[in-house]
Amino acid sequence: MVARAASAPRRRSLAGPFYASVPTAVLILLFIGPMLILLYYSFQESLFGQAKGWTLDNYATILTDKTYAKVMFTTVLICTTSMLLMLAIAIPLAYLLAMRLSPKIELLFLLLLVLSEELNPLIRVYAWRTILGREGVINFVLTRLGIVDQPLDILLFSSLAVVIVLSGTYVTYTTIPIYAALKAVDPVLLEAADDLGATFATRFRKILLPLAAPGIFVAIILVYIPLYSEFAAPALVGGTSGYMIGNAIQEQILEAGNRGVGAAMSFMLLILSCAIAAFGYRLGRIKRLQATA
Repeated sequence: MVARAASAPRRRSLAGPFYASVPTAVLILLFIGPMLILLYYSFQESLFGQAKGWTLDNYATILTDKTYAKVMFTTVLICTTSMLLMLAIAIPLAYLLAMRLSPKIELLFLLLLVLSEELNPLIRVYAWRTILGREGVINFVLTRLGIVDQPLDILLFSSLAVVIVLSGTYVTYTTIPIYAALKAVDPVLLEAADDLGATFATRFRKILLPLAAPGIFVAIILVYIPLYSEFAAPALVGGTSGYMIGNAIQEQILEAGNRGVGAAMSFMLLILSCAIAAFGYRLGRIKRLQATA
């Protein structure tokens, strides 16, 4: 009996690592494994998927070719503008859902947000093409109201069109994490701020925004990083001015058959994503510490 009782804690201590080993193995197999394959091909001279030897030319081509620099600048500009636009929409929307609506209306709005993401992404992009085109809804309204004399071409096949489509596509994923963070805010903090005479702007800047920082960080991880790999929306509504790094990777791997350059661009994009995630985490942590200080 004593030996059996002594072995019970030992079995419990081994149970944790055993159960953790399963998701760890899946993570290694489905994430780290492909990353290592990507890293391998980024140092390979390849044509139509056939590796032909080790080389640094893939990275040298990307770092020295002005075309790739221009594409990367366009990508950063479009992604950053889209992310800022989504935050400008998501933060007030999340505040409205978390703080101002009744529970029934709040649940209805959340359900509508989730349902809006159930539509096929390609269908949404084509719907935006209908809205933004020369004979689309926006140009129709602008010409009928006399605001413009002729339809605006900038609304479609431009970087502006990519920003609009990406913002409309990912705004739900931006809103929900911020909503969750604001929902956890203790109302006593806002009541205390009211008692001290704080204005809405002060409460928002000193209390709500710092406490929503973890949600903003999660939104950046969920949205800002995937934006850099987008290629469907830029291809369908971007034109030449909305050409992004995702389109360049797709062309190098699937069309040109140059897997080495495509893998090198993908790996550099991964490094950039890690830097963005680290910056967002650091910023969110600082804001959180300021709010709790």
